[in-house]
Amino acid sequence: MDYSPAFSKIRDFSIRESNGETKAVYPYLKDGKSVKLESNKFDWNTPDPRIGFKDNMLVAMEGSVGYGIGGARVELEIGYERFKTKGIRDSGSKEDEADTVYLLAKELAYDVVNSQENRLATALAKVTKKDFIKFADAVVRISHPNIGKKVCRTQPHDGTSHNTKHGKYAVTTTAASTSNDTSLCGGKGGTSGAHDQESLKEFVEKTLKEEKDEIKNWPTSTAIQGSPKTESKTNDNADAVAKDLVQELTPEEKTIVAGLLAKTIEGGEVVEIRAVSSTSVMVNACYDLLTEGLGVVPYACVGLGGNFVGVVDGHITPKLAYRLKAGLSYQLSPEISAFAGGFYHRVVGDGVYDDLPAQRLVDDTSPAGRTKDTAIANFSMAYVGGEFGVRFAF
Repeated sequence: MDYSPAFSKIRDFSIRESNGETKAVYPYLKDGKSVKLESNKFDWNTPDPRIGFKDNMLVAMEGSVGYGIGGARVELEIGYERFKTKGIRDSGSKEDEADTVYLLAKELAYDVVNSQENRLATALAKVTKKDFIKFADAVVRISHPNIGKKVCRTQPHDGTSHNTKHGKYAVTTTAASTSNDTSLCGGKGGTSGAHDQESLKEFVEKTLKEEKDEIKNWPTSTAIQGSPKTESKTNDNADAVAKDLVQELTPEEKTIVAGLLAKTIEGGEVVEIRAVSSTSVMVNACYDLLTEGLGVVPYACVGLGGNFVGVVDGHITPKLAYRLKAGLSYQLSPEISAFAGGFYHRVVGDGVYDDLPAQRLVDDTSPAGRTKDTAIANFSMAYVGGEFGVRFAF
């Protein structure tokens, strides 16, 4: 049995959901309270933080048994290492559960907080009509009506701020220049009587309303043919919504919208990465350089075997590994010797750790199947350290 403190060499750690739809990883927003897996509890302003790992100094024990003839010996060695997660706000003092929780966010949420208007428009155009209405309802009716008033605001006919002849949402944009009816998000009015400005709430209620089991005007508006004023363009409503979400909202409002997109349309996986643990089983071939008259004996070993690596609690992935070590032993008696040395241990292979369990947000109402049950981590793993112990010979 020996004590084997190790220094972490875990590199290039990344994690994504199993289908590869993750656009960014967001850390939990530390608030000093208990951890709640809600969409608004993550730091949307810190995408893809560096996830690092601490050295293993305490839980670092190994044991081995073997057979030796002369200076050569073969041993079976079993060891355990645990490298705790180093949170992005880690001060090195008391551990905090919040530093180990991450949200795997998808396209829409990522594009909003990063002001990627064109990509957001393309992604919104693929959203089903019912899903978009569900998201819009969350913005308007449930949580944040002030945001809804900034999206799809109808415009006056001549574009001046003092003109009160704003567009009026309807199922179809009419061809007459005197009509205010528009089915375009943020559409203009005509030259008819005054009409108050409308926004996302009215756009959903009047333009996206269901008729004969069909929801019209998403992602493209509907217009009566024959007038340039009423010409529809492919995905024009999706483009207009994306423009308003990116250009009209404050950074704080964008983070709110990102959370709503995650919980109503896209879903989002939550993973808790407390540590990377490793149980190694190695077969070592060693050689002791026997010297006459000296109590100190140099030794060197090369080992091959496997590591059973845990990333998320409760899931283990087997990997091939090798180990190199060397040191000095000192014979205390014919049966007992003390030794001290160093080692280098590396896990080989593709560095992929799949089928890691993932959790849902507690407020996730996205359609079934959007939030996946598993995630995939990628990283290279090695560690160096020392070994200090006692060897018994029988």
